[in-house]
Amino acid sequence: MELPHADALVNTWERVHWDSEFLGYEVSRLQAMALHADELRRVMASARKAGQRLMYVVAAPDDALSNASARQVGAWLADRKVTFCTVVPLETAGEPLSRFVRSATQLTTALESLALQSGEFSRFRLDPRFEPTVYARLYRQWLRNSLNHRLAQEVLIVEFPKAPIQGPAQELGLLTLGVKHQRAAIGLLAVDEPSRGQGIGQQLVKAAKQRTAAWGLQELQVVTQLDNARACTFYRRCGFQEAAVEHVYHLWL
Repeated sequence: MELPHADALVNTWERVHWDSEFLGYEVSRLQAMALHADELRRVMASARKAGQRLMYVVAAPDDALSNASARQVGAWLADRKVTFCTVVPLETAGEPLSRFVRSATQLTTALESLALQSGEFSRFRLDPRFEPTVYARLYRQWLRNSLNHRLAQEVLIVEFPKAPIQGPAQELGLLTLGVKHQRAAIGLLAVDEPSRGQGIGQQLVKAAKQRTAAWGLQELQVVTQLDNARACTFYRRCGFQEAAVEHVYHLWL
């Protein structure tokens, strides 16, 4: 997920191409601004006529009219999406990383499990109107497209050796990192549930900051859900600050 472009159309639905192709039915997006319920109903009628099945209605939290209109027509508040950002000094590129952090390019069952764990609060998991398989398919595809560099420039993992030390390593943490709008951007971030609280997430974020500086960028961002209190607390502890919040409604047509 990402911040809307400055030239995004307002109060006019636009087809979301990737989602439509992935889900197998038409999906659109509506950036709402001071949107009256009657106008939203007209937009809905236009979208239905064009064969749209699902519309993401996106509104600023302080846009009381658009939020009220979305609720009035039966839209479900699927996500209070928050973007966190932090400034990364360029000298961070020279900082040493944990010996347990490395880049990954191969798909494994452990990485798939981590990708699925990263989406615990995903609207694609929580919306009961989606088929039960959608969430898992989506996050597996997100991981594959990160490993093959379509969505990410690098996939970082924390890998600890099993006992004995000479045994095969365990992939316990995952972070995908790309670039959006001149910022480095964390996509997926997860730590295997039994291994949480051991500093693995901090190691991954430190590596992401090092890569951000090495790429010549000075800002790192991550998008999560405000309802994911643990993630929000974690990012704040890692030096991130809230940069933007959007309300994302699902409106089934």
